Amino acid sequence: MTEERSIVKKIYSQLYKKDIDFTLNIFLCGADTGRTDSFRHLLNIEFQKYAKFNVVYPEFIFATLLNQKESNLLELEDELANYVDLIIIPLEGHGTLAEIGAFAVNKKLLPKIIAINDSRYKNTKSFINLGPIDLIKKTSTNNLFYYTKGKEIDILEDIVDSISSKRIPKKDSYDLMNIFNLSRYLFYLIAIYQPLTKREMFESLNELTEEIKNAKIKLKYIDASIQILVQKNRIEKDIDSNFKEIYSLSGGGHKYVYEELLPKLKIVNEFSDIRLKILSNQLKKKKKDMDKELKLLELK
Repeated sequence: MTEERSIVKKIYSQLYKKDIDFTLNIFLCGADTGRTDSFRHLLNIEFQKYAKFNVVYPEFIFATLLNQKESNLLELEDELANYVDLIIIPLEGHGTLAEIGAFAVNKKLLPKIIAINDSRYKNTKSFINLGPIDLIKKTSTNNLFYYTKGKEIDILEDIVDSISSKRIPKKDSYDLMNIFNLSRYLFYLIAIYQPLTKREMFESLNELTEEIKNAKIKLKYIDASIQILVQKNRIEKDIDSNFKEIYSLSGGGHKYVYEELLPKLKIVNEFSDIRLKILSNQLKKKKKDMDKELKLLELK
């Protein structure tokens, strides 16, 4: 086994498999992301206080995946339904009315939808109330909330408490076909190898599938998985000296790895040994490249 494959296997067995995933994967729909006065924005700020919630804005994920020729919206909706635990939709615009209509007719998604509506429209005889809202209410009355305009903050705690109390079984929690699981594995990969290009991620994932029995990965999910990590402020993107996109831990990601994850898993020493080897190899490569450049300059 090469050193590279050995490290990839250790990341899988000592980090990924040891870090049991109890998070709730949530699609948070709502108003445009640029609006800081929206219910969606308020709710996202509240969710960020708790490690249990893995919240992403689905339009970024759909946009990333739909850029690929082999993807279409209906297939993606059905596929992602298997991976997301909850879909939260504050009804605050025409886009959200379309979203709740599309999600509510999917039988896999319906039990996962939590709708939040303005109390002024609670008894209105509208398509939304008689259609999607009625379906959600019949599935679970606990999945429907109403707020008073201007007092949205008053029900934030009730919503978070209700969601926290949900017991959602985690099936195939290590399945790398799951976009959220893949994002977790990529996070550990970046933590070890940072900075890392997308191509290097592809290569490491290919090595993993050869090394780990039954490890299947949808490589088309890499961009979307990276987007999840960026949204969570776990990683950040930069441009290297060769004008390539590289990914490293963000300040929040660095703090999580070194202050929470490694002590929790009791692998501080193992992680440090692997990371030092990687840094040593990176420094050797940099020195080699610099020596080549100096020789070229001397020739001139």
